[in-house]
Order: sequence, then C-alpha cells, then structure tokens
Amino acid sequence: MTKYLLPAIIIAFLFSACSKKIEDRIVGSWKLRSSYKQQPFDRDHFTTGYESGIFTFSDNGTATYTSTTDTLTGNWHADKYYSGGSEGNNYRRLRLELVNFLQNRFLFWEFDDFNFRNSWRTLRTEEFSLSYTRVYEFERE
Repeated sequence: MTKYLLPAIIIAFLFSACSKKIEDRIVGSWKLRSSYKQQPFDRDHFTTGYESGIFTFSDNGTATYTSTTDTLTGNWHADKYYSGGSEGNNYRRLRLELVNFLQNRFLFWEFDDFNFRNSWRTLRTEEFSLSYTRVYEFERE
C-alpha cells in the first residue's frame, strides 16, 4: 500500500502545480465572432459594433479593444458566485469596462456566466434576463 502512496502524491502534486484557474485562461487576445439572443426555441443574431476588433485581456486585469478606428482601454475582472435559493447554481461572472475619453466611447459588459469550448479556443459568455439570454462567443486569436 505504501509503495503506491508516494507515486500518487507526486502525480497529484504535478497536476495541481500545472493547473490554471479557469479565469486565468481568459488572458490573451479574442475576437467577437457571434452574438445572439437565445430563447427556448429561437436564436436571434445581432451585431454589437465590436466584431471588427480584437479584445486583449492581460493577466494584471487590464484590457483593451483595438480596431482600425477605435482603441478602448480599461479593466476586466472574473470571479465565481452562487445564485442562491433552493435551486441555486454556481456561476462565473466576467466584467469588462473599456473607455476612450477622446471619442466619448464607453463599453461596459457584465456577463452573468462564462465557459470555454473547443479546447479553450472559444469563450462563451451569457447575460441572463427573464425572457432570453444574450450570448456572446469569442474566439482566441
């Protein structure tokens, strides 16, 4: 029994030392590929005006949006929260605050949940409302 204990401890240590928090996987450059309202039996696509640029999330919490005509700078923050109630769920919140004072442009997105797909290459964020969910899908650049 003890001859298996040491290798098991070493393997557990290696996996815990190499793992990243899921929020840390946001760091990098992302392009907004799709945005839509998701209803129970329908999907209504819309444009945000931010599809042409690149969002860059730094590990120190700063963020930028850069396109051929705009540059916005600011901050991002991700955390976990519990929705509460008898059927509460755990969610990951993502907040993005970007501004360009010279052009009088301000972007404030607060997503109620986010997750990753396609081997961490797609970031899917959601804003909840009573009748539908707004979904924004970003692809890693």
